[in-house]
Amino acid sequence: MIRRNRGALLIAVLVAIGLAVPAHGVSAQGVSAQAVAALQRGPSTAGIIVWTNRTPAGPEQLLIADADGSHQRALTPALPDAGDIDAQVSPNGRWIAYEHDDPASATIHLVHPDGTDDHVLDVGCVDPCAATVSPTWLSNDRLAFALVNGPFDPVTGNAASAVLWSAHLDGSEIRRISPRGIEGVYEENYLHVARDHSYLTFRRSRNSDGTSALFRMSIDRSNLQQLTPWAIRAEVNDLSTATSGPTKDLIVFESYGRGDPDATFVDIATVPATCRSLAACTAQIHWLTDNGTTGRRNANPQWSPNGSSLVFTDRSSIEEPNAEIWTMRFGGVERRKISTSTDFDYRPTWGRSPDTHETGVR
Repeated sequence: MIRRNRGALLIAVLVAIGLAVPAHGVSAQGVSAQAVAALQRGPSTAGIIVWTNRTPAGPEQLLIADADGSHQRALTPALPDAGDIDAQVSPNGRWIAYEHDDPASATIHLVHPDGTDDHVLDVGCVDPCAATVSPTWLSNDRLAFALVNGPFDPVTGNAASAVLWSAHLDGSEIRRISPRGIEGVYEENYLHVARDHSYLTFRRSRNSDGTSALFRMSIDRSNLQQLTPWAIRAEVNDLSTATSGPTKDLIVFESYGRGDPDATFVDIATVPATCRSLAACTAQIHWLTDNGTTGRRNANPQWSPNGSSLVFTDRSSIEEPNAEIWTMRFGGVERRKISTSTDFDYRPTWGRSPDTHETGVR
């Protein structure tokens, strides 16, 4: 059974209705003023945040801002019939990798945070390879991604193969990461590496029913461990790179309807990446939001570079045309709005500013 954290749920309720914990006094449960002050501490302001903005005309471009929301600007142009999504900032902050989709294909691009030197990462994707998607960083000079190969099932739309690979930034030394023999059964993406490089985490989707779960494996591809049950359909996720504290080795993820195909709400939860069995992992899932009765959609969670805070998408309901980007300290209640447009803003990521290093928790 999935266990809920009462404190996290209380925070989620306060956040959802825009309230903060009182600044003075002690609650009926005896919460100290010091604990209240800790809850009210704002999210980190270090680094940069990049997200996708869907314009009213349809094109999707990347926007970028400082982590306090200032200096917001376009990173990529809004091109007709095209979209830029799933941006990820390199560990040193010098490059942003993203997926560029157009009617012909999907490719991975690299661009500097100032918008210069935008170019395609050429990994030799030629027929039957149809797309290169979902980039993530393994190091400052190596990217992971999913290669999607045809043909595609005319009924389900499933690809013949969609598995994880990696390459250097010049496209050289391409290596397969996904285990052999999963083609046609599973698809994999969103690969993340632990800060100490001792393990990898990734999302695996099951072709038979379209659901998905999070997994961990050792760097040598051994010791495969499922972390979330198929039933809750874990989707977009991120692995904390905190060196210590409550978010060390913690995965944050979104779940559409907690697995209910008829539900329209989206919740955010965490699960430890280091749990040793599916039963143990499931028991340690903590829901940070509880949107089942309101229909609210909190999605696309990503960690700040030091793991102290989260960036995520907030949308009041599936009918609401406007979605916004917010940040929040993990375990806190004070939120900061980052996006400023009335358009649909989603799929944020949080990275270091170029050539800067964070020390401690800010």
